[in-house]
Amino acid sequence: MKTKIDYFDYDTLLQPTDWRFAAAVVGLCKYFDYFGIDYKVLYDVEEKPDNYIHGFDGIIYKSEDITEEKYLEFAENYFEKYMTHKNILNILESQEFSEEQIKLVNDLVKSKTVLKGLFDKIKFDGTNKDIFISTIEENRAEIIKNIFKNGNNLYKNYCNERLIFTEDNSTCRLRGYNVDKDRKTSNLGFCFSKESFESNDILEFDFIPFAFSNSDMRETYFVNNNFSVKSLTQTNYAFSNQLSSTENKDDKNKLMLVLQNSKDYISYDVEIISKSQDKAYYETFFVRLERLKKLRELSGKSLNFVKKINDDYWFNLEKEVYMRCLNNVLLDDVILMMLKFYFDDNAVKGYIKSRTDMLIDINVSWKGNEIMDEIKSAKSCGFLTSKKLIEMKSSNKINSYKQKIISALCAHDYDRTKEIILSLSAYVGMEFSFFYTFLENAEENKDLAFAFASALSEVSSKNNEENN
Repeated sequence: MKTKIDYFDYDTLLQPTDWRFAAAVVGLCKYFDYFGIDYKVLYDVEEKPDNYIHGFDGIIYKSEDITEEKYLEFAENYFEKYMTHKNILNILESQEFSEEQIKLVNDLVKSKTVLKGLFDKIKFDGTNKDIFISTIEENRAEIIKNIFKNGNNLYKNYCNERLIFTEDNSTCRLRGYNVDKDRKTSNLGFCFSKESFESNDILEFDFIPFAFSNSDMRETYFVNNNFSVKSLTQTNYAFSNQLSSTENKDDKNKLMLVLQNSKDYISYDVEIISKSQDKAYYETFFVRLERLKKLRELSGKSLNFVKKINDDYWFNLEKEVYMRCLNNVLLDDVILMMLKFYFDDNAVKGYIKSRTDMLIDINVSWKGNEIMDEIKSAKSCGFLTSKKLIEMKSSNKINSYKQKIISALCAHDYDRTKEIILSLSAYVGMEFSFFYTFLENAEENKDLAFAFASALSEVSSKNNEENN
């Protein structure tokens, strides 16, 4: 919440009452620190402003310290690698230019509309660098503003680019919060009354892009642990640094891996805001400490498995497990998918089986069921059954029964699952000790059937014989 105050020489208080104000606080702190501008942290001052909101920290500052000139200079420095004119100026520092450098300068000019307009009739030839340097310096503010506000991974990703550094807007400038004021807005308000619609927007929301994590990622994140300004700034700094150092992963997997290693700065429930360049709105999810501990327990598990389902979807086992862990969702459907992948052409059956067995163990631990002994029994029964079928010269029955059990489980037909397992028990002349627990409550103890079906494998039987 932004509040006008009369506090010594300061006139504004910004408190992180929701994630938008929290992100604005983080962005503003970076801005003030960059210029060495004096500001106060609410929790650090003994004498508080009269009208502050209790229970929230905040920053106290002078509104006059926020100027468009400084804002653009800060944006240029913070997002320096995306500032095309800076890349051009760096090249122009040379005294002599190769053909590649000359071509690169001209290509960089063509890449930005604002630069094309300024150098419409001028082409860099290696001898006219002074013209390029002077033109960029004279129009620097305009260039920065256009590049920054129109960058798909910069301001435009977070806010309506037409509202940059504006005030008194009728709707919030943030993506997903902004409404076209020229269109009918009566349906936004209570009882279709335009006057009943309320929205808040402040200039400080322009600092939100500086609060989110790495702009080189298509999906960026902000951790809203608004216990204090110190925790906000330090957590997001550490979070962003860890994301930067995590390589060869997609954005969601990076997030999961960073959360696994975040115990030094996240030790409580937090809200995480995400903004994808592919979506015109922000998303939010809550990370519960209990689930975060479960996620950290997965750090030693090998969950590497990726499979193309269609042109638009790749199944990533690690990602599926991590997201279900955070969202407190069990792995039943993932286990069934892995069991079905076993029968795909060119499937590495032993590898899929080992990953499936691991998923079953994780699933049982998440459920809190004390059936690990029965799970081991189900796996053992599956192995011994496979071995017996091979001895009976009926190895073709292994996959046949396995498919029948998996099909019944996918249909959630537990009566049919029981019939198939009983039929197999009679066929091989073996008693399955785990079956009695499964019989008592098939829905609750379906992991026993998962484990038994996974263990039905001619490959695993041969491997186990070799190991023995």
